[in-house]
Amino acid sequence: MAATSLNKSIFRLVVGTVLFTTVGVLISMWVTTSGHAQKQLNRNLTIAQGVLQQVLASREQQLYNSADVLTSDFGFKQAVATQDEGTIRSVLLNHGNRINADLMALISLDGLLTSSTSAALPIGSPFPYADFVQETINEGGSTTLMLFDDKLYQVIMLTVDAPRPIALTLVGFELEKELLTQLKNITQLDLSLQVRHNDSLIFSASTLALGTQLNVIEDEKRSFSWWDTAILKKHAYISKQFQLAELQDQSVWVVLSENAEHIFSEFNQLQITITLVALLSILITLLFGAMFARNLATPLKKLAEVAHRISHGNYQQTLHTNSEDLSEVQDLSSAFSLMQDNIRARESKIIFQANHDLLTRINNRYHIEKVIDDKLQLGESFQAIGINIFGFRGINDIFGYHSGDICLKVLASRVSALGGLAARLTGGELLWIPDVVQSNEQLLKLKLALEHPIEETGVIINLKVAIGIIDCPADAQTAQILFKRMNIVLDEAQITRQLLLSFDPEIEQRYLRRLSIIIELKQALAGNQQELSLAYQPKLNISANKIMSVEALIRWNSVKLGFVSPEDFIRIAEQAGFIENVTNWVINRAMDDGQLLLDAGIDVCIAINLSAHDVMNPELLPMVVSQLAERNLPRSLLSFEITESDVVKDPDKAIKHLTAFKDYGFTLAIDDFGTGYSSMAYLKNLPVDTLKVDKSFVLKLNTQVGDQNIVQTVLKLAKSFGMDVVAEGVENQETLAMLQRWDCEYAQGYHICKPIPVAALIEWYRSHINQNWLENT
Repeated sequence: MAATSLNKSIFRLVVGTVLFTTVGVLISMWVTTSGHAQKQLNRNLTIAQGVLQQVLASREQQLYNSADVLTSDFGFKQAVATQDEGTIRSVLLNHGNRINADLMALISLDGLLTSSTSAALPIGSPFPYADFVQETINEGGSTTLMLFDDKLYQVIMLTVDAPRPIALTLVGFELEKELLTQLKNITQLDLSLQVRHNDSLIFSASTLALGTQLNVIEDEKRSFSWWDTAILKKHAYISKQFQLAELQDQSVWVVLSENAEHIFSEFNQLQITITLVALLSILITLLFGAMFARNLATPLKKLAEVAHRISHGNYQQTLHTNSEDLSEVQDLSSAFSLMQDNIRARESKIIFQANHDLLTRINNRYHIEKVIDDKLQLGESFQAIGINIFGFRGINDIFGYHSGDICLKVLASRVSALGGLAARLTGGELLWIPDVVQSNEQLLKLKLALEHPIEETGVIINLKVAIGIIDCPADAQTAQILFKRMNIVLDEAQITRQLLLSFDPEIEQRYLRRLSIIIELKQALAGNQQELSLAYQPKLNISANKIMSVEALIRWNSVKLGFVSPEDFIRIAEQAGFIENVTNWVINRAMDDGQLLLDAGIDVCIAINLSAHDVMNPELLPMVVSQLAERNLPRSLLSFEITESDVVKDPDKAIKHLTAFKDYGFTLAIDDFGTGYSSMAYLKNLPVDTLKVDKSFVLKLNTQVGDQNIVQTVLKLAKSFGMDVVAEGVENQETLAMLQRWDCEYAQGYHICKPIPVAALIEWYRSHINQNWLENT
């Protein structure tokens, strides 16, 4: 056996040792780096899942705030309570356009779609997710993902409370590919959304191409190895899925996908470099291997620690790299720093948006609610001041929504400058919690300062604000009670024009009664006809000594509310926007009773009172004419009475509409004359036949000289315009005799007859047909 030279042995030993060491190092590095890559991938996917869920949660909260604005709007509640389909649809469309919602709908408590802005939810059909409707009713609000017409929507559903749930409102935003792209930019991963029905895929949307998406979905079900991924290229993407929502028999899944080539590309290049260097120089390879191991392992470990801290929400640490670190490590470190800064900035923005109103930049309702509840739980006493722009809807209608937004921003800025806490609750309503309790004198000065005119592009907008005051915890023990009672106080302030008003339990009782009157009156008009009735008070033609007309007066005896005065429910019906329903009921009932009177041989004219809304309603006259023709009744059966104030609101338009009534042959009268704001300039142009002197001037006519002068003046005025006069409130024979001497045409009052039902009127008329009313004169 030939001896081996020392050089060869050394060479073999060195080469063998280096080769063995190099192979061992490479194998060790392959195993270590592959494991590290898998851990890093899992961390990336886990972090991306957390970021994605946080972004979706923030989006969900913003959607909740948008939906809450709608359901908290009093006008919308009234529209739902009154089933005003036109107003409901208008509010849904306007609010949906403002918040860029793709779905807006109103759902009844039994799950029927009563109004919708999308063909995906046809009106009148049952809502397809019945369990979600019941969950919303039980919880007051719910959110989930739903599939309609092969489109996936993020849906917010809240109850409309008045104060109990009366309906549900739905707001939906489509999860389109553009949103997935935005989420991809946030998570730096590709995303796929899947909807599965009994393990069958029925919907899919992804930032990946279709073929790639199918591979990802298949690969997600298998584990991966470095050899399969980096060398054999079997897996283009590595994925992780989690369930996002589940509703009935459908489930929504999110698949996060990381590009495997991106993870292992640097590793492959590194292995080639190390192998070449090892073959070129034994010594340099050993030294470089040692240096590489040190330069690679240390910063990677630091970066792993940083990633771990970031995954726990710590974004404050500073990343440093040494000059001798590999450029890839430095790039990765820079990428980590940038990622950390971006996540921190996005989280700060998300937190700000979650707690602040995006338009006014002050606290939003959600955040101020938590602050108020914290204060109340700590037993703090404070003053809550609600500030509402009076006629805010009018500002939007006249100047546009852009100007309305500017008014809100300026008002919010003025309130914020006062110190304390400021928040926006609903459309034009702000809440201010001052650091120091404010007196009424201070609030009056504050009101004047807040109402300083706003100039916008050459247009001056004059603000009028209503201020409501609630002392906590005396008047409200929770934030929800505070918001509810603040809404009640501000509503009362606008109705009564007391634009600086403190909370009082009586105000809340009046508010609840108004709601009860609205609900019960609508039900009475819809079906329960026994509660509503008409009473008739005869009018005596003094010169003819004969009853020739009667006034129809509506009466309401509610089963739940008892007797409700017409002065109360007529005014509330006008404010709630369904006075025309009341007027239509009165006209139809008067026609029915008129037919009974004609059948009984009684030929009298029935006078019907019209509200300001009725006078301006162009559809009223055609309806009256049509009903009379359908029933084959003469037009002389009906006449109409209006009050002075209703005419004064818009005299030109009122004269136009009343002239149309006159042209059709109806007799018109001005009711309660002398109590309004009559103007000779338009009185002479009114197509009216009669003036009715208010009973306040007639009740004591036989004893009050001042009233006598007023009545005689009205009589002279009426004669100069060629009008008849009806004196209301005739209570005694002396008054009737005076009216006869002054040539007053008609008398009406308890001395003649009190208001009675139609059956009693027939009997009364027959028993008094030959009575000489003036026999004692």
